[in-house]
Amino acid sequence: TLSCLQDMGELAGMFPDLVQGSSSGVSWTLKMLDLSLNWGLKMASPGSLQGLRVEILNLRGTQLGAVAVKALGLEKLDVLYAQTATAELAAETVAHFELQGLTVERSKIGYISQEALASCCSLEILGLSGTGLTELPPGFLAAMPRLRRLDLSGNRLQITTLCRNETGDASGLTTLNLSGNGLSTLPPATFSCVPHLRELLLPYNQLLSLEGHLFQDLQQLETLNLDKNPLLNLGKSWLAALPALTTLSLLDTQILRSPDPGFWGAKSLHTLSLRLPALDAPAVLSL
Repeated sequence: TLSCLQDMGELAGMFPDLVQGSSSGVSWTLKMLDLSLNWGLKMASPGSLQGLRVEILNLRGTQLGAVAVKALGLEKLDVLYAQTATAELAAETVAHFELQGLTVERSKIGYISQEALASCCSLEILGLSGTGLTELPPGFLAAMPRLRRLDLSGNRLQITTLCRNETGDASGLTTLNLSGNGLSTLPPATFSCVPHLRELLLPYNQLLSLEGHLFQDLQQLETLNLDKNPLLNLGKSWLAALPALTTLSLLDTQILRSPDPGFWGAKSLHTLSLRLPALDAPAVLSL
């Protein structure tokens, strides 16, 4: 993908049959157009890819923002990986193409307005890793009823806002990544609006303890990652609240220093990742 490309319009010259109005008269559909790591790419000549249908467009590592994609003249676009040069979600681009997936990681969005959120109802996948978010707007999940995968890693979120002011309708979210948010506590209702969650990623936070009632709404959760947290207490029989859990990772935590790690009640667990402590003499570890 690495080249000297500076303008998306150059692609029409390189591959003239790609665009509408070519001699063949056929509109092309590309499964993926990967232009990542073209750091010199910063321009999108209006209409330069007129009529082209693209399932996935990858603009990671370029200077071309997500907003500029709208002007290319694409007939169809399903999933976009790009940065945004503005401090706002690329809502107009999402609405224009009715995008199914948007990833704008490492962009300084900071805050998502209600107006921008209203344009994102088509999204099934949303990646907002490292975008400077400190809170989520009210009704965040309710505004995206099709959303299945959400990546909020590498921010500084007040996670109590995830289910704040939701309408009461359950979100269909199945994967949630909250790693690296500096979370130290999780209130009981944190996950009350995501009962269909199957994968929850919480590594690289500051969690010291977790109680079973925190997970009482996650009856379908299969994978839980708590790596790199200073966990000392998981509460007695806390896993009983997660009947579908099959995979649990507790690498680089302090949980084995606890007299009762609390692994009783795991009905379906078959993969447990722990880093055993160094012992001066043979000993029995109670799990």
